[in-house]
Amino acid sequence: MTKVFQNIPIIILAGGKGERFVSKENLPKQLTKVSDHPIIIEIILYYFKNGFNLFILPLGYKHNFFINFFNDKKNLAKYSINILKNKNSIVVQSKINILLFNCGLKANKLVRIKKSIKFLNNNIDKIGVCYGDIFANISFKKELLKLKNKNTDCVTVGYNEKSPFGHMTIKNNLVKKFNEKPKLKDPINIGFYFFKKKLFSNINININSDLETNLLPKLSKMNKLACHIHSGYHFTVNNQKDLKEAKQLYEKNKKFFVNL
Repeated sequence: MTKVFQNIPIIILAGGKGERFVSKENLPKQLTKVSDHPIIIEIILYYFKNGFNLFILPLGYKHNFFINFFNDKKNLAKYSINILKNKNSIVVQSKINILLFNCGLKANKLVRIKKSIKFLNNNIDKIGVCYGDIFANISFKKELLKLKNKNTDCVTVGYNEKSPFGHMTIKNNLVKKFNEKPKLKDPINIGFYFFKKKLFSNINININSDLETNLLPKLSKMNKLACHIHSGYHFTVNNQKDLKEAKQLYEKNKKFFVNL
């Protein structure tokens, strides 16, 4: 593990209901296994491999499942986890340090981020945020470089997704061109962010505001939102169909997640 990014905590948004995902074991989506590890562990291990060792989980729906998982003695030893109780807890540099707290069932993404920041020391000036159901081999170094611009308060990650449909070019009621599942012109937002922490105290955010519908559009209008285009791997687990496909990818190549 590199030590480059150890002062940047990563907030993993894993407290939603995941209404499109139903588990036979009644597990939260993020604790479902795709490989030898649950989804959230694969995400944490990728960050850790890239130099991040402090993670905050603002929990909500089924929060007890997460608390039980991360406090289990076998998992503590297996993943070299150090559980933090508050902002004064000692961060062990060689371990995966995790702080969990119950943020409530109704807290949206932005509220979860703001409540997580209260657990951070004043010397931390950047934070990472990601969703808890996405795999991607992102170059965090390239993403963070864009945050060095003094006018940039947030960097998000875009991805040129393929359309699930065949597209047609029509002229005089005739199909002149048929393009099967082309790459879409505009990139999608895949849910990996880096923020300057001061943003959350400098900008007015309504109590009912959320991340994608309010904060990001506001930053965009202020020319403070940058984007890193990811050209590597990206996979989101939204439902059981996605979970099955991810498992099949792993079965074909056991080093699938190792190589992310």
